[in-house]
Amino acid sequence: MESSKKIRTDIFEYDKAYSAFKMSTTQNSNGALLSQTLLNKLKDTGYICNGDKPVIVADICCGAGDTIITFLENVKYQGGFEIRGVDANPEYTGYHGTEMVGPAIYNQLSSDKRGIADINYSKAKESQIIPLKTYQVRHADVLKADLSNVLRTQAEIDNNAAPFRLVYFSHCVYYFIGIDDNIREHFVNLIDKICTELLAEDGIIILLHGSFQPNSFASMESKFSFNKLKDVIPTPEEYNELSPDCIIRNACKKLGLSCFEIPHTSPVNFSKYLPEYADVMKDPSRYDELLSNEEAYQDFYRMLFAAHRSPDDLYQDKSSSGLANLVDKTVSIVKADGCILSHANMQVVPGRKASNEFKQKLEAIVKDIVNSKITK
Repeated sequence: MESSKKIRTDIFEYDKAYSAFKMSTTQNSNGALLSQTLLNKLKDTGYICNGDKPVIVADICCGAGDTIITFLENVKYQGGFEIRGVDANPEYTGYHGTEMVGPAIYNQLSSDKRGIADINYSKAKESQIIPLKTYQVRHADVLKADLSNVLRTQAEIDNNAAPFRLVYFSHCVYYFIGIDDNIREHFVNLIDKICTELLAEDGIIILLHGSFQPNSFASMESKFSFNKLKDVIPTPEEYNELSPDCIIRNACKKLGLSCFEIPHTSPVNFSKYLPEYADVMKDPSRYDELLSNEEAYQDFYRMLFAAHRSPDDLYQDKSSSGLANLVDKTVSIVKADGCILSHANMQVVPGRKASNEFKQKLEAIVKDIVNSKITK
């Protein structure tokens, strides 16, 4: 292994951990496949991607902006897309204010000021990997901001326009879990505002999150990262109260909204060396031993991705959420199941202006996708 590869114990090395996770699972490609299939089936029935005007897409908690691009790949539409992304991390947005950052001032931004999402959207527009006509990025705290004002233009606000036909809201409900009731209520209000003020008649929210099934990767994350579950096998009460898909389902029920679901699983694979290096992984003073085995090295970072914490922090934690139990649980689940399953749920919610005909066709399309079992 390259001598430049070192293991930092004082920080959580997100890039290394995410890279190790991503190379071991089909989770991301399955999410993209489901999104593409859903949109193409809707297009074939005359909904969303029709006409010759750009479909306006909201990318809430856009992160690096790369996920939305994969979700829209292989969807051929002559009108193209207009993406409006929003995130609270200036590393992604490149801006600390509230103004839009997009192509209009693209050439005026130096490379050290442009956010990662701005760069990735720009590359997609230039390469036309998706038919992206234009894009915008805004910096805002989704937990606190009024997204109806953040995502719409002033003209749209003045005209009370609901211009969005697609709203993606993925892998961010975790941050509403276990927080005070005011934040939980804000999430319900956020879904209500999107469905009431942002979505067009045939507009939908697509929410994609992990589900807290027994011994799943999402349950591992909740146990070791958020410390919300007592064990990686949630009780029925914990599942109903804390699992993102339940939070979304319960919010829709409270608001009287339809919620159509596509549950699916993806394996997170580990190498045969995981048991052999288990004791090494429990002891940060021995981490140099991992440098001689690339597969064990990747297993270590893959496991850390479930915790989102530094090795030092985990090692000092002698509770059931600490490093020793993280390693033991990982080894035990992989030994029993051959991998750790990533249970996820894509939930599709139509807006308040949706006709009964549209909701019926959307439900039929979702059922067809579920029955086709297209994920890997």
